[in-house]
Formats: sequence, structure tokens, C-alpha cells
Amino acid sequence: MTFQELTDGMMQLYTQGDYAGALELVEQNADRFPEQSVYTTFWKMCLLSRCGRADDVLTVFRQGLDSGLWWAKIQFRDTDLDAVRDLPEFQRLMAVAQQNYDEARKRVKRDQTVLLPDNSTPSSYPLLIALHGGAGNKDSNLKYWEVARQRGWLVLSPQSTQPLHPGAYTWIDPEQAQEDLQVYVEQVFKDYTIDQQHVVIAGFSQGSGMAIYAALRGKINARSFLAIGTYLSDPGSIRPLAKQATSVRGYFVIGEKDKDLPKARAIQNILKENKIPFGEEVHSDLGHEFPPDFGASFDRAIHYIFMEQE
Repeated sequence: MTFQELTDGMMQLYTQGDYAGALELVEQNADRFPEQSVYTTFWKMCLLSRCGRADDVLTVFRQGLDSGLWWAKIQFRDTDLDAVRDLPEFQRLMAVAQQNYDEARKRVKRDQTVLLPDNSTPSSYPLLIALHGGAGNKDSNLKYWEVARQRGWLVLSPQSTQPLHPGAYTWIDPEQAQEDLQVYVEQVFKDYTIDQQHVVIAGFSQGSGMAIYAALRGKINARSFLAIGTYLSDPGSIRPLAKQATSVRGYFVIGEKDKDLPKARAIQNILKENKIPFGEEVHSDLGHEFPPDFGASFDRAIHYIFMEQE
């Protein structure tokens, strides 16, 4: 069993309402993935809460904190924890987790991964800025963005400085994210010769929402966006930016089975209101994920963004 198979199996039982079965699966296999303990520990807490085992939730929470784990406060909004949220001991443990989080955030530094095309010595590189999803990191989606590198693009995958838990980061504060992105992009322009007419900011899930936000904001040299599995907690937050944006053009990859599809549609409606052009492709069997043949999707997106206006 891989960790992905454990995740998928747990989620399948969870969606069926078999919380005890999901808990048993996690408990039987968690020790096989010690490097993923931040996930398996939180899953246990949520599933134990669903099973009405409040004392065991507190025990697992204490053990996790004692082992050095921490989680951002936002994660404890999970409705799975409603049964224990108001317990005084759970409140105390959340305060400890927050203290650990605050200390960890002080140690966070900007980090990035850069993919360079093979055997390519162009006068300048087209640049793809690829933003990871929420609870991701700079390497989370690189296997998909490899298609851009293969097509001659320099891929910059910046990591957010807003930690969610160890090894996972979020773009939840757009102003902090915007500040970080400006630093990342300015540095890549210093380190490489970039074709400034071919710069695209892309992303998956929460990274997709941030990519759209940044393109509309216009503070970095990327007025084109590519959005996959788009998520933005408050789509209305881009309305003021859309009213002032100029020369922005984008492309959406949409899954009809994506639970966050309404968010993407709300964003698109705001873009339409402000006459901001965008293309889209809709996959009937796709959920909140990249399409299997993402290379073809990438080619269509780049064609729409650039070729039709040249």
C-alpha cells in the first residue's frame, strides 16, 4: 500500500459514512508512513471524534503535540471535530498547537524549485509560474508542470511562506502571498533571461485562485493565467481587481465532478462582467484534480492565451 492508496481508501470509507472502518484502516497502516504522521494523526483525531470517542481524541492530540507536530488554527475548523471542539482540554491543546505554529512560522523561509528545459539555449525563456495547492509545497505538482519544461518553458514553483502544518503551506492571505510572489519573480528575472512577453502564472486549487488574483492585481509581470481545479474561498474578493485589470487573459481547466466547481463559475462570472477574456475546457469525468492528459490541456491553454492574439 502506498500513502496515496491509504488516503484514497480512507476517503472512500469516510464518504460512505463508515467512520469506524476509516479509522481502523488508518490505525492499522499509519506506522508504515512515519513521515506522514502530521496527516495520519489529524485523521485519527477527526475520525475518533466522528465515532464519539472524545477521550481518545485528546490522547492522540497530546501524543501528536509531544512528538513535535503542529497545525494552523484554521485546520481545527473542520466540522469533524465539532464533538470535541468545546471541551476545555481540547481548547488548551489547540492553544499549544497555535503556540507551536507561531514559533514554526518565525522559522519559515522562502523556497522554490526551478525547472529548466533540457538542451535548450534560447536567447530568453518563456516563464511559467506554477503555484501549489493549499496544503501543498513547491514540489507537490511538479510532475504535471514537467510538460511545460518539456515544451521549452522555464518553470518557477514558489513555495508559500504561510505554513499549515509541517511540510504544507497555504496561500490563504493574498497580500502576504502577493508580497512573496513579487520577491520570487524578481529573483528569477535576475537569475535568467526571461521572455517578458510570454509569462504565465498558473496554479492548482487554492494556487489557481491565487494565480488569478495575482494576474488581475498586475503587480508581477504575468497578465495571463492558467487555472486548474480553481478554488478561492471568497470569489467576490477579485471583483475590485477585475474592474481595474487591463490586458488580462486566462484559461480554465474544469472538472464537472469537482466539488469546487461553483467557485470557478463564480470567478468566471466576475471576469465576464468585466469583459476579461478566458477560455475553458470541461472534463465530464474529472474531479478536483489535473486531467490525465494534461500535456494536451497545457497546449490548448497556451494556444488560447498567446496564439490567437498574435
